[in-house]
Amino acid sequence: MKRWIRWKGLIAFVAAVAIIALVWILVVDTVVRRGIETVGTRAVGARVDLAKADLSLFPTGLELTGLAVTNPDAPMQNAIEIAHVKMDLDPRYLIRRKVIIGDMFVEGMRFGTPRKVSGEVPALADQPKEEKKTDGPSGTETVLEKVCGEFSMPSLAQPDVAAILAKEPLASVQLAQDLEKKINADKERWEKELTRLADEKTLANYEARIQKLKGAGGSLGSILGAAGDVQQLQADIRKDISLLEKAQTAFTKDLTTYRQQVGSLTQAPLADVKRLADKYSLTSAGLGNLSQLIFGERLCGWMGTVVEWHGKIRPYLDRIPEGRSDEPVAQKPLRGKGLNIRFAEIPPMPDFLIRNMKISADLTAGKFSGKIENITLDQHILGSPTTFAFLGKNMPQIDALSLIGTANYINPGEPKNDAQLSLKGLGLANLPLVKTDAFPLTVKHAIGNLNLNLATVDDVLDAAVKGDFNTVQFVADGGKEQTAIAGAMAAAITSIDRFSLEADVNGTVDAYTVDVKSDLDKVLKSAVGNLVNAQSGKFKASLKEEISKRLKDPMAEAQGSLAALDAIEAELSKRLDLGDDLLKGLKLPF
Repeated sequence: MKRWIRWKGLIAFVAAVAIIALVWILVVDTVVRRGIETVGTRAVGARVDLAKADLSLFPTGLELTGLAVTNPDAPMQNAIEIAHVKMDLDPRYLIRRKVIIGDMFVEGMRFGTPRKVSGEVPALADQPKEEKKTDGPSGTETVLEKVCGEFSMPSLAQPDVAAILAKEPLASVQLAQDLEKKINADKERWEKELTRLADEKTLANYEARIQKLKGAGGSLGSILGAAGDVQQLQADIRKDISLLEKAQTAFTKDLTTYRQQVGSLTQAPLADVKRLADKYSLTSAGLGNLSQLIFGERLCGWMGTVVEWHGKIRPYLDRIPEGRSDEPVAQKPLRGKGLNIRFAEIPPMPDFLIRNMKISADLTAGKFSGKIENITLDQHILGSPTTFAFLGKNMPQIDALSLIGTANYINPGEPKNDAQLSLKGLGLANLPLVKTDAFPLTVKHAIGNLNLNLATVDDVLDAAVKGDFNTVQFVADGGKEQTAIAGAMAAAITSIDRFSLEADVNGTVDAYTVDVKSDLDKVLKSAVGNLVNAQSGKFKASLKEEISKRLKDPMAEAQGSLAALDAIEAELSKRLDLGDDLLKGLKLPF
């Protein structure tokens, strides 16, 4: 009788399976846990701790408990802490060295939690680190300083008029000097013109000829013979008189123009006063966007947080490959290393993929949950972008929160991302807006809605924020210096019980601008407008007085040059009068 069971072989098989099972039970979870801690620590640059790992085969999956990732910039703080992670693994792809996770559940996620033991790793801390670029996403503080600046209270202090006029050219003074030069040049031109016109000597010669003709009178024949000479003499005198009349007409026109221009010099300082006042003093028109001062710093701070997180995840985004090439790339395999060849797959799958991740998190604002789909660095292979959606309800300070968005790296050369955040019933309590001593301002209480739309194409940034708040209570005072403008703004803003605001963010993640508008502008402008106008009036009066002093001498010189033209006018009139008298005396019979 044949034996169907070979006991020695069966015993050996059972022993081998038992040993493998024992090793699996006793060792594999520890190996996985330590592997995750080691790889994570190297990737983060600080300790990654995992309390427990449980790898199962049937069904294939992995559970992680007590995951804590140290913040490399703050060793006594965790960047993220997760209570429990559970995922299922697709065994068909594991044998192809691909990690494809169908569903992942992340529970008890928290940020910025304290650590009992420092998470700094001395071996990693001693390694040279790349110098952070101060003008890139990692240089958040530099970017914020450049974009946001600091709150600066508009000043009513009158600028130093003498210092301003020492460096600013005055158009009125230049006008007077140019006019004086032009008058002098025309004076020389008319003086030369007088030499070409009939003068007293010429007219005296005409008088002598007239007297000679009169002396030739007597008989009728003599009178008739002199008639031709008289007509010729009349023609010569009329010709010179005509030239004198034309010259007088042109001269009178120039003289009238000069008199008007010299007279207008008294008003010339007004243009200089307006130009310099607009440039150096605060005007009511300059108060049109005080909300930029009030909300700009806070909005810039929030935007800086976005830039900071972008800088943290950017190293991982930079690992995204540039995409597949249609042409095969010839590579020379290293000797003894072989060549890793990706064969065609239907459908093609990336090396790492989380199809669905469901998250529940505990934030300072409250609890919220959501999901992320298609998490992979190989979107160009998968052909689908990463999408996310989070919801929060009945949170301590928010009635409803909604965050949805897309991270599209299907075309790695031109990534496109977008996000929409909606906060309804957002409660603000003791929120500092302005922290400087010049004008400390806090929102003690407010309830409203806030919406954010954010989109990026590559590094180009476009964002819009809109908010409406009511039951508002501001707490403000005039600051330690107790300036008049600060007091007026404090009195005005504390009387407001509702406001709306809009903000546009444009540029790149490395250099962006934040433009803020609010209906508070109208209220604040009205409150401080009278103060500004009064102070501006004093500044303008000081400017006008000082400019008028500087204009006094150039104006006197121009008036002196103008007075010199009076002699030319008198000379022309005198010559014309003499000519007219000659014609009156030149009549037949004598």
